[in-house]
Amino acid sequence: MNRNLVLLLSGQLISQIGDKFHMLAVAFLVLKTTGSPAKMGLVLFCSVFPGMLLGFISGAFLDRYNRKTIIIGADLARGLIVSSVSVLFYFGALSFPILITAQLLLSVCTAFFDPAIPAIIPQIVKRGQLTRANSQTQFVSGISTIVGPTLGGLTMAWAGYLPVFIINAGSYLFSAGFESFIRLPALEHRASGQTKIVDDIIEGCRYVYRRNCLMVILIMVGVIHFFVGSIEAVIPVLATDLKGGSAENIGFIQTFFGLGSVIAALFISIRNIKDNEVLFLFGSVFIVGLLLFLIGVIHMSGIRMVMPFLILFLAVGGSIIFAGTSFRSILQKEVDDMMMGRVFGFVSSVGNISIPLAILIFGILMEYIPHNAILATSGLILLPTSILAYLKYTETLSEQQQGKSIV
Repeated sequence: MNRNLVLLLSGQLISQIGDKFHMLAVAFLVLKTTGSPAKMGLVLFCSVFPGMLLGFISGAFLDRYNRKTIIIGADLARGLIVSSVSVLFYFGALSFPILITAQLLLSVCTAFFDPAIPAIIPQIVKRGQLTRANSQTQFVSGISTIVGPTLGGLTMAWAGYLPVFIINAGSYLFSAGFESFIRLPALEHRASGQTKIVDDIIEGCRYVYRRNCLMVILIMVGVIHFFVGSIEAVIPVLATDLKGGSAENIGFIQTFFGLGSVIAALFISIRNIKDNEVLFLFGSVFIVGLLLFLIGVIHMSGIRMVMPFLILFLAVGGSIIFAGTSFRSILQKEVDDMMMGRVFGFVSSVGNISIPLAILIFGILMEYIPHNAILATSGLILLPTSILAYLKYTETLSEQQQGKSIV
């Protein structure tokens, strides 16, 4: 495997597992000390809110400055922030406002870190290996999703909150250490004095707007994240209607969802799907729609055994990974190196906006509409949407190629 990619993935795995430790500890700490689910929700919201806005700005920085320096700086900053949280907790000085501030600062750092990863991959991986490399990043994410909460919960139960915070702080610092050994080929970064950041952001918007193919892909990114948000909103309600304990069912569903992600990412790593990313993107979204429809219909039919739903959520998790890996690879192949940060900054913002928005909307809808009907309807919306988007993408791609041939 590519040495630089191994270093990047190793750092990601360590820091993402630390992330899962931290978020679990923060959620339970706030709930235990304040007794307020609203305050817990506010903390979790502050963990994603800056990312909704800063993706457009962070992308311009990624294209203007050294991307390796940015990811190392982001990890070092996150390590220092969580270290400060650990010290304040140890001395009993960790108040709710301080915790909110820490989560906001962590989210700001993450807004720079997350879009940097897919922007860096084309610099360290050959074009024909992009899809495989992206699947490996998804594999790391899936493993951390399964392992992180489990280990975090056990650590918190056996040792308390402080060790969890310390482990998370250390994970960021170790991640920065791995990243410091990555070697990136030099890009011809624009001198910072030539243009303003605002001009770079506007240039990035124009770049995307003028390329219909990229617009279609970004719309599909929003659609994918939106319906992932719908799934997250529905799972707790669905779990309570299945046989067995609701908490256990939630754990089982999330585990199988994550397991599907890991299996799909492993499959793509072994069987490279290069040159078929477009088909896998739109085909996977179609399959997600079909699966959501089936989950809703099966629940409507009165089936309450857990196993059929676990299998379906396993397939949903895998399909989402196929779609996510494919759209990243498409963008990395289509976008110029000097625009990569801005485009993936847009992708990050779209994702960070779509998921919380979906959770809010579907949470309200479930007050009035049965959750099984919501799932079935969501599936019925996704089916034609994926087909129409595929036809639009192939049409715009054909027009783009004809325009190049005429020139």
